[in-house]
Amino acid sequence: MAADLTVRGQASLFALMVVARPVTNRELRDVAGLEIDAKVLRQVNRSVERVAKKKRGAVNTYRLAPAGRSWCESALVAGRPDNSKFPAGVLYAVLENIGQHLARSGIKFEEFFQPDIENWIRAAYAELTVRRGPNSWIKLSVLRPWLEGVAREVVDAELDRMIEQPDVHLMAELNQKSLTAHDREAAVDIGGEPRHLLRIGKA
Repeated sequence: MAADLTVRGQASLFALMVVARPVTNRELRDVAGLEIDAKVLRQVNRSVERVAKKKRGAVNTYRLAPAGRSWCESALVAGRPDNSKFPAGVLYAVLENIGQHLARSGIKFEEFFQPDIENWIRAAYAELTVRRGPNSWIKLSVLRPWLEGVAREVVDAELDRMIEQPDVHLMAELNQKSLTAHDREAAVDIGGEPRHLLRIGKA
């Protein structure tokens, strides 16, 4: 099944499988030590779109397309490809073990590989503050589009939980007249007060 993909292409798909959400190359380098450049993207999408690319501000995000997810699901049960050597052979041995565990337990692929919402929020915040500098305040109306596909109540519950951490700060916009309808709609209610702004970092 891996005949049409290079080792780097396969590794890119597996990295996206593990992260289980849209991710930038900056984060991919931190998580898996690789990035998806134009050459890799062309190669993995040569016969069918396996990786979906989307522009987010000044950067691109990448996530598994349906065909990419199907490829990864198949890889979990296909076993070690013929003639695969180190390190690919070791990787496939680990993946096969995971695939057998999922099959025995009845756990579905999408149930096992789920995004960590807190890490997603922190990663989106990091991307949004690259040019503004660390500890910058950002609007939740700017953050929420990065968390595509996550239910509003899930994000709100995670923000409510995260505010208990010493480096997470949520506050209301002091200049209420500057708020747009979009800003107000994006606010999270904590303790009966709408919070419009997020900052992650030491005080």
